[in-house]
Amino acid sequence: MSTFVLTTVSVLLCCALCLSVKSRKLYEEFLLARIDQDVHTLRYRLRYNLSGTVPTVTTKELGSTYIRWGHNRCPTKSTIVYEGYVAGKKHNINGGGSNFLCLTKQPEYTNLQSPNIAKNLYGVETDINGFSPSIADKDMTCAVCLTQRSSVLMVPGTKSCPSGWNMEYWGYLMSHGAGGTWQPTQYICTDNKPVAVPGGDRDNGESVVYLVGGVCGSLKCPPYINGKPLTCIVCSR
Repeated sequence: MSTFVLTTVSVLLCCALCLSVKSRKLYEEFLLARIDQDVHTLRYRLRYNLSGTVPTVTTKELGSTYIRWGHNRCPTKSTIVYEGYVAGKKHNINGGGSNFLCLTKQPEYTNLQSPNIAKNLYGVETDINGFSPSIADKDMTCAVCLTQRSSVLMVPGTKSCPSGWNMEYWGYLMSHGAGGTWQPTQYICTDNKPVAVPGGDRDNGESVVYLVGGVCGSLKCPPYINGKPLTCIVCSR
């Protein structure tokens, strides 16, 4: 048994001698639990050979996942969990989920049948000009990525990570359109060099994302510029 555990036992035994019989019994139970905890801690430290420190975020058992919207591959220092298709609700239909999904490219079905099925999930396309190569009316891809770092953060309005954070990718803030029949959705950070679904060039107009621009007023201008497309970045640490 290590010096660390023996020292703990000696101190606690000395304290136990000064207690009443009833209190001593309770203290013995506490003592046994404390010894068990210390032995567990010792084994943990020996396992990782860390001399009393916890594993760093480079340990393979730790990490975080994030979605790289608009791209079917992960950045160099991350590993891909799966690639898929971006899906969401139709822009002019109430109900359904408000968030976008990264659907797997290998769906699995069961034999379940029911009349109560909400058919409200559509592939998402980008109705945006200005990118090279063009992504106008293209169906969106996505990739779920794993980074060995423990925290992931999307920062809207910039393409620079806060101090101490590492860039996974940067892009442009996108969402469903505004006004008319458009319904609210989440804001997603779409890669600045998007990759479309092969063959997904048909203009279906069902679930469509646009660039997001700020509106001056309660939003301070400057530093923001009215209507200018907002950037975004995904950072990890």
